[in-house]
Amino acid sequence: MPRFRYEVKKGPGKPLTGVLEAETQRAALARLRDMGYVPISIKEHTGGEEKDTLRQALQRIRLQDRNVFFRQLANLFESGMTLTRALSTIAQQTQNPKMIAVVERLREDVQGGTTFAEALEHHPQIFPTMYSNLVRAGESGGMLDEVLWRIVAFGEQEEELRGKAKSALAYPVFLLIMGVAAVFILVSFVFPKFTKVFEDFNATLPWPTLVVMALCDFMERYWWAVLLVIVGVVLVLMKWLKTESGRMSFDVFILKVPVVGQVVQKYQMAQFGRVLGTLLDNGVPVLTSLRITVQTLSNAAIAAELDAVHNRVAEGESISNSLQHTRHFPPVVVSMFAVGEESGRVGAVTKRMADAYDNEVDRAVKTMTALFEPIMIVVMGGVIGFLVIAMLLPMLTLSANVG
Repeated sequence: MPRFRYEVKKGPGKPLTGVLEAETQRAALARLRDMGYVPISIKEHTGGEEKDTLRQALQRIRLQDRNVFFRQLANLFESGMTLTRALSTIAQQTQNPKMIAVVERLREDVQGGTTFAEALEHHPQIFPTMYSNLVRAGESGGMLDEVLWRIVAFGEQEEELRGKAKSALAYPVFLLIMGVAAVFILVSFVFPKFTKVFEDFNATLPWPTLVVMALCDFMERYWWAVLLVIVGVVLVLMKWLKTESGRMSFDVFILKVPVVGQVVQKYQMAQFGRVLGTLLDNGVPVLTSLRITVQTLSNAAIAAELDAVHNRVAEGESISNSLQHTRHFPPVVVSMFAVGEESGRVGAVTKRMADAYDNEVDRAVKTMTALFEPIMIVVMGGVIGFLVIAMLLPMLTLSANVG
C-alpha cells in the first residue's frame, strides 16, 4: 500500500509530520481530517528518507523519554481512555520532536489494526524486545494496564541505577580530564618559555629539569602530532570495540580489572535478575525470557554465558544446573535459582535477587569512587608536582649562585 508523508496542525502548537499508509492521496487526506488534524501538505513517500529520519530520531531518544512515555500511557489507559486516544494525547504533550514522530507512528499502526506489541516491535532501538513481549502477554491476558505499570517500574529502576553509576563516576572522570589537560598545557605552552631562559645561562641543570626540558621541546614542536595520534588511537579503539571479537575481548578484560570488574558483574546480575524476573512474572515462557534477557545484557562475556545457559535449558536442563557451568554468575545466584525452581516461584525470587544486587551495586560504586578519588588526586598531584619542582630547581640553584 502506498505511503504518504504529511504535515498537519492541531491547535496552536507546532506542525506535526509523519508517514501513513492509504490507498490514494485523497484517502490519506480524509483519514487525517477524521483524526482531527488540519492538513498543510501531503505527498507520496518513497520510504528511504523515512528510514534515515526515523533512525536519527531513535538514536536521540533517551531512556528518560521512554520512561515518561510509558508512565503517561499507563495513567491514561488506566483512566479508561482508548489506546489510540491515549497515544494521540501523549503526542500532543511530548516536548521531544523525535519522540513525537515515534508516538505518532505507534498511533497510526494501532489505528490501522496492528496490535500494540507489534507496533512497538517496529522500533527496536527504542523499545527492546522485552517490552513488546510483556505487552503481548498483557494484551493476550487482558491485563495491559497492569503490564504497563510493571514496565514503568522496571524502567524507573533501570534509570535510577544508571543515574547512580553516572553521578558517582562523574567526579573522578572530571579530575582525570582536568589533570591531563593541565599537564598538556603546562608541557606544551607554559614550561617551554622557562626552558629558553635556562638555556641562556649555560648552567649545569639537574636531571629532572633536563627530562622536562626534553619533553617540553618535543611537545612544543609536535603537540599537534600528539593530539592526532591520540584521536587516531581513540577512533581505532572505537572501531575495534564495534566488532564482535573486540567487544568480547574488552568485556572479558573489564571483568578482570580489580574493583571495576566487580561493579560491572554486580550491575549485570541486577539487570539479568530484573529482566528475567519481570518476564517470567508476566507469563512469558522460560526459553523466550532467557533469549530476551541475553539481548539486554551489555557485557558480551556474561551474555555469551547466558546464551549457553539458554541452550542447555532448551535441551531439558534446569536453570540452576545450567548456571553452574558459568564463570561470571556467582554461587549465590545459582542457589537462589535452585530455591526458586523448588518452590515454583522463579520470577519472584529472581526479582528479589535483582533488588539485592541493586543495593550491592550502589555500595560497590560508592566504594570504587571513594578509592579512585584519592588515587587520582595523588597521581595527578604527583605528576604536576614533579613538573613544577623540575622547573623550580634551576631557579633556586641560579639564585644561590648569584647570592
